[in-house]
Amino acid sequence: MLRRAMVTPDTNPQSKPPSTPMTSESSGERPVDEHPFGKPPKDLPPLEPGPPTRSRDPGAVRLEVIDLRKKGDRARFVDMIHPLYAGDPHFIAPLRMQQMHFLDIGKNPALAQLDIHAVLAHRDGRCVGRITGQIDRAYDAYHGTKAGWFGFFESIDDRQVAHALLDEALRWVKSRGANEIIGPMNFTTNHQCGLLVENFDRPAVIEMTYNPAYYARLLETYGLGKAKDLFAWWIDVTKGLDDPHIKRFHNIAEKVKKRSGLTIRGARKSEFEKEVATIFTIYNQAWQRNWGFVPVNEGEFEMIAKDLKQIIVDSLVLIVEDRDGRAVGFSVTLPDVNAIMPKNGRLFPFGWFKLLTAMKSLKTARLFTLGVIPAYRKRGVEALLCVETALRAKELGLRGGEIGWTLEDNELINSPVRAMGGKLDRTYRLYGVSC
Repeated sequence: MLRRAMVTPDTNPQSKPPSTPMTSESSGERPVDEHPFGKPPKDLPPLEPGPPTRSRDPGAVRLEVIDLRKKGDRARFVDMIHPLYAGDPHFIAPLRMQQMHFLDIGKNPALAQLDIHAVLAHRDGRCVGRITGQIDRAYDAYHGTKAGWFGFFESIDDRQVAHALLDEALRWVKSRGANEIIGPMNFTTNHQCGLLVENFDRPAVIEMTYNPAYYARLLETYGLGKAKDLFAWWIDVTKGLDDPHIKRFHNIAEKVKKRSGLTIRGARKSEFEKEVATIFTIYNQAWQRNWGFVPVNEGEFEMIAKDLKQIIVDSLVLIVEDRDGRAVGFSVTLPDVNAIMPKNGRLFPFGWFKLLTAMKSLKTARLFTLGVIPAYRKRGVEALLCVETALRAKELGLRGGEIGWTLEDNELINSPVRAMGGKLDRTYRLYGVSC
């Protein structure tokens, strides 16, 4: 699902954009800082010779390449997680029917630009792991590189199994010309990505990943190194304007509205398709310079929106408009339905009706995505969206929630999140090697 590091908030609407580093948004010229919203990973460890901890002998592990176009193969790929997580009180299985639909590479428009190699690992008659290797042709074209990715990594706590899977993913992406591999990425930064590396004491919030703590060890003993960290922040909104951090942002927002003639409104679910089209016009502009960005096609965007429609709360999907009624920014905050989801990933017999009824009891949410068109950055629009979200969340009876993810080196967003009272809560890591 759609998730990105948010863009360039400005906590001081009276300040002028800095003269250095100059950005193309502020000058119209080639930027001095090419990566203001996060740099590409560099200095990845080489694949070979690899550490002595890498398992070179797969033993009795048998790998099976499967075809995700086939329903039966997709079902085995999706369902292998259940024995693996049995007894983990914090694991919430992904909604099975959504996973089956998402992984249908013959029909999912989000996967049209991907070449995918899906693999299951077996030993002693049991499925003990899985992985995908993928080439994202749209990413390579946009960034002018040859990258490989791995995703959907799951394994028992066994180096032979995990390393055999990684070997296969690496072999496959290298055969397609990739000179590096990074993951876990399920399948792009528009979807779930990153390995949870700290704070395993509770379930993940909606559309964030969760995994056993030992996964980091399995990847690191293979020889993978840190490529990029993704941050998840926590913010408490219970005090509202009595919180000095939120009050400060509220004052900024009021000045922004008065000075710029901007207005902010909640989305109209009764005009869902129109609102989705409005947000789509902003989205690709807003994230075009973030590391990992791949332009989203309209079909993919509409599918994401359709998947989320059932749980969207109108007043937490915000659109900022200028004096002429043109949309210049948006944010989407989702109720954290993970708190009430069936743990086995099967909606029935639980059913949508019971789920939507239970949503009234939710007390937390996730600021899922936020974007502002380049011409309106550094003008306080992001502050307006953030504080309005916090105040509306409090009005709905929510006590707080997660902001994220954001790239670790995107200080243009991380610094303002801290200034608004956000506390770094969880870190998700992308690992990689150069091939």
